[in-house]
Amino acid sequence: MFLVPLLQFAVCFLILAWLLKKKPGERYSKKAAARFVLFGALSAVVFMILGLFMPFDRDSFFGMNPLLSGFLTALITAALLEELFKYVFFRLAVRKCGEAVCWLDAIIAAIAVGIGFTLSEDLTYLFDGAGSILRALLPGHLLFQAIMGYYFGKARVTKQVKYDVLSLVVPILVHTLFDMFLTGLMSIVGSPEALVGKTEAELAPLPHVNDLVPMLICAIAVFVITLIALIVTAIKISRWSKRGEKLELLQTDNA
Repeated sequence: MFLVPLLQFAVCFLILAWLLKKKPGERYSKKAAARFVLFGALSAVVFMILGLFMPFDRDSFFGMNPLLSGFLTALITAALLEELFKYVFFRLAVRKCGEAVCWLDAIIAAIAVGIGFTLSEDLTYLFDGAGSILRALLPGHLLFQAIMGYYFGKARVTKQVKYDVLSLVVPILVHTLFDMFLTGLMSIVGSPEALVGKTEAELAPLPHVNDLVPMLICAIAVFVITLIALIVTAIKISRWSKRGEKLELLQTDNA
């Protein structure tokens, strides 16, 4: 049972170790790297604490159309607040960090914050076997944070407010799309595991059963696309690091 969380931690730390090597120029110090991870973990803790007092939970919108249910559940109970807290703590983490001096530095720092969030959040899934393995192999928060860091760095380089807005809005939208089909599927069957071993006759009485297959196909497609996006992101970071791209100096006075 404990092999799953160990796998999650191993994957995150391997990614973090690889990522820190891609920082151009002087590498992030251990103190700076730990700061980013810690602030990401704190953002998850704050989200989980405040989540205890939220009027909505994951089944608040169950019973309606699965697509709408999935969208509202993903947006309101996860994407909106999670990305907001990560955004705030990411900005706090880099604000006083003199080691983040270029655009690529901001991207790497943001992903490190996402790793901290993932590790902290994963503790709540300690005994969740299959779902945890999926989370370990497909850490969506790293993709969301790469997007956040990209637009945050672009905002610092260009001094255009619209990129500050995009650094929060785009991760929220991508996070919502990432969760909505699986959440919509859960609104039909309760959990993905509930599908295992079920016959057509057992599934027939379920509300919105006709939406089951389309939602399942969309959920699988989203995960495949996310995996491809993570691979492409890693390739781009590696190329930027080697070629010296995305090294425009950040104007940090308003960071």
